[in-house]
Formats: sequence, structure tokens, C-alpha cells
Amino acid sequence: MPDLVVRRRDIERDDPPAGAFRGVAYGRGLLPSFLTRSLGTFCVDTTDRVYSLTYDDGPDPRTTPGVLDTLARHGARATFFVLSDAARRHPAIVRRIVAEGHELALHGRDHTSLLTMDDDAAVAMVRDARAAVEDVAGERVRLYRPPYGEHTWGQARGVRRLGLELTIWSGDAFDWVHDEEEAVARRALASVFPGAILLLHDTRADPETLGPGERLPEFDRADVLDRILASTRARGYREATTGELTARYRRVRSMARERMARA
Repeated sequence: MPDLVVRRRDIERDDPPAGAFRGVAYGRGLLPSFLTRSLGTFCVDTTDRVYSLTYDDGPDPRTTPGVLDTLARHGARATFFVLSDAARRHPAIVRRIVAEGHELALHGRDHTSLLTMDDDAAVAMVRDARAAVEDVAGERVRLYRPPYGEHTWGQARGVRRLGLELTIWSGDAFDWVHDEEEAVARRALASVFPGAILLLHDTRADPETLGPGERLPEFDRADVLDRILASTRARGYREATTGELTARYRRVRSMARERMARA
């Protein structure tokens, strides 16, 4: 199924054209996948009320189990973009993610931006991190999300050559700094639309980047998730893993290859 390539501002506007991204695609049409497959997937094009919950930066024994408990209570599944260093420290949580039917994906070795590395070093790091996560999980990893969404064109092509699908996001909850649970959930819900890929975090892996006046998150991430699931289901939405979304629906990719917003 050929992909759609659109401007990032069309994905992130207040009323994304869900099910009608073809109308804002470059050339008002479809581009062959061999031209677009190194671009990041931001969402999918559908009018079905389905979206993907994704979690970055874990696993973390202080917070990830609570998220998993909440997902289990709701019978929901998510995609976890894990760091290989954390996966090695907490293999039981990684195996629980897999055992409970969630999708395991890669966020890298640690939270270092790929823009601090040359292309060859970055791709080698991703390759080694993937091998480490697969060794812990005993399961193949097919999706990769770079820290902060930042990467170069050469790195994107290298990731693709590794057989990984570059996966970004269409909206997020800005949950890497402290706030009240209600406010975090409200921001997340504002980013949900048919085909959305929602970015959340089960921990913060880069506390050293905390800005002036910011606090590390202390809110209850499980409570935030509970609020999100209660609201989206009341609105008729269902969840799917990112892999399921991209298998069922047309990918929406963006020409934006570097996202500078820290997430």
C-alpha cells in the first residue's frame, strides 16, 4: 500500500485530516514506497476510531509496572519503545511487556540524540541496541524511534537498511516534566484522532536536560493512562499497537526528519 507524505503542520494541526490525508499530500497523490520508506511514520490515514498508545524511555521498575497493570485492567495494548541499557538492567519487565501481548520496539541504547553522532556511528549504535533488546526479550524488534525524534537523512536510510521502521508520533502529552494528572491526560486526549500515534513516557531517561523552572515528573503515570483510556473508550475509540496500525492502514509520513522539541 503506497504511503502518503505530508507536511508536519498538517499532522499536528487542531483538526488533522484523518481519513483524508491524501488531500494534503505532496503532489495531491501517492508516492511509491521506495521513495518514502526512509521517512518517519507519524500516524496512519483512517476514519476508524483507532489509535496507538506508545511509551518511551523505559523500562523503569518504579513506573512501568503500574502502566502495565493499568493496561491489563482495561484489556488494552501499547507499544513500548525501550532503551537497551534499561532493558538489560530490568529484563523481567521487558519479558512482562512481551508476555502480556504488548509490542516491543527500540528507542536506542540511552537517550542520547542521534544528532550528536555521525551517521555510521549512529546506525551502529542502533544495530547493537536492537541486538541487546532482542537478546533480553527473545523477540524480534521491528520499530525504532530516535530520542527526541531527531535524526539525519543518512541515519534514517541506515536505520531502514537495518530492517527497522522509523516511527515518530503525531501528538504527545508533554509528560516529561511534572504536572497534575488531569492536565497531562487532557493534553494527551487533545492529540487523539483516528489513526493517531500518541507519545507517552513511562519514565524520563534524560533528567540531566531538565530546564530552568522544570521539575522531574512525580505524577502518577498509571492514573494518567486510566484517564486516557476511560475517555477515549467513552468516545468510541479502541487501541492498537503501532505495528497493527501500520499493517492495516496507509502510513502517513512527513518530510520533517529532525524534530527539535525535546520529548
